[in-house]
Order: sequence, then C-alpha cells, then structure tokens
Amino acid sequence: MDKSRKGSLFYFGERILLGTQGLVTESHSHYAVSILISMDTPFHLVTKENTSIQTEGIIIPPNFFHRLEAGHTEILVIQLDPKSAEYQTLGRKDPYQILNSSTIQLIRSIADPLFTSALTCHSARALYDQILEVLGSNKSDVKADPRIDMAIQIIKATLPSPIHLAELSKETGISKDRFMHLFKENMGIPLRQYLLWQRLHIAARLLQSGENLTTASHAAGFSDQAHLSRTFKKMFGVKPSLFLGGSHLHQVCFCDINPVPLP
Repeated sequence: MDKSRKGSLFYFGERILLGTQGLVTESHSHYAVSILISMDTPFHLVTKENTSIQTEGIIIPPNFFHRLEAGHTEILVIQLDPKSAEYQTLGRKDPYQILNSSTIQLIRSIADPLFTSALTCHSARALYDQILEVLGSNKSDVKADPRIDMAIQIIKATLPSPIHLAELSKETGISKDRFMHLFKENMGIPLRQYLLWQRLHIAARLLQSGENLTTASHAAGFSDQAHLSRTFKKMFGVKPSLFLGGSHLHQVCFCDINPVPLP
C-alpha cells in the first residue's frame, strides 16, 4: 500500500464508488449490496459467526452482517441498491460471491484512476459501469411490484417530511398489513429501515454541501446529530466522516447524472 496515494468517492444517488486506504469497520449490516476489491494485498471479512474470510474480491449481499478488516490495503468499494438492474443480473451466489483472480486483476486495471484526482462525475460513472459490466451485469430491465414502485416514488418525493403508512397504503390500494409484507418481500428490508436508509442519503448530501451536523440531522428527519451518527455507524460500520472526505481522499463528489454509455 502506497501511503502517498489518495482515493476518491463518487456518490450517484443510491450508488457509491469509493477508493480508499486502510478501511476497517465495526460489525454491521445494511441494505446496499457491497462489492469489495483490494488493489494490492488480501483483506479479511469477519462474519456474524466469527468466521474470517480472506479474499481479494467479494460481492456481499444485502443485510449480510459482517466486519471489514482492510487496514493494510487500498480497497475499491462499490455499493448499490439490491433491487437495481445491475445487481439483479450479476448471477449472484448466496451467501456471498468470491471473485476469481482474473476478474480482480481486470477490475484493478480499470479502477486505478479512482486513486488519482483525474476523474469527473461522468468519467467516474463510466468507470463504475465498466466494472459492473466486467462482473457480468447486463442492465436488463428488472422491475419490482408496480405498487411498491409507486410507494418508492412517493417516499422519495416526500422525504425528508414524515411518511405515513396509512398514506402509502391508500395510494397503493392495499391494506397496511399487506403493504408492510409486500414492501419487505420486494425491498428485502422493512419499511422503517428503508426510510432510515433514505434519510442517511439526504443527510450525507446536506453535510457535503456545507451544512453542519446538527442542521443536517434535523433536516433529514433525525432527532439530533447523535441519532444520525448512531444510525450511520450502525448501517455502515464507520463514522459519517468517511463519506464526507478529509485528508485521506482526493475528492468527494455527489453526482446527479444518468448512466454513461460505454465506448
């Protein structure tokens, strides 16, 4: 690991592309799918059963309880929505998928610019798409239940204002109990956890735009900054500062762009 090199973070809505050094987390699980690839030496993933997995590349499914020990390597991290077309077409394996050496080597060659200051939002998104293509994603159209799609649109349009189950039930035309069951079946997590996940994204955007922790916490719907920090750490295993830049990163970019076609 070359300590003089710095990584970068690009945030595309519910997709994250991160290159960083010395990443160690506490035990946690979260809604996102994680793709972890070392740029040099192997790292360890410790499971809920305290099994240590040594690898140089792995795809972790949503809600997989783990602790990451990558303190001595540069590491590429991709996070994406498990309901996204990218993930649905990866041919995933349970409970996780170890990547083969040839795939890892190819992705390393693609991802190296992430450890420079040369990338823009558009070139970073192209890099993200290229890595997913190497992993087997073909971006086919995968849809959830249309009533849940409608609920997600309502949630994203309403947050950070309060979201009421009764309203979602009424708008989708199904009972509250049926909605809760259908939501978890389609999204993989309960409604309350999904709302927290979305509020974290809102808070992260506010913090990156210059708001202080107290203001961002309240604006995103958290009771206070301690609530935000606890929730962030519970879901990501690290403090919010990891996703807000600092001396360890060249840049942190919150990008709002459409996918970039590959050449």
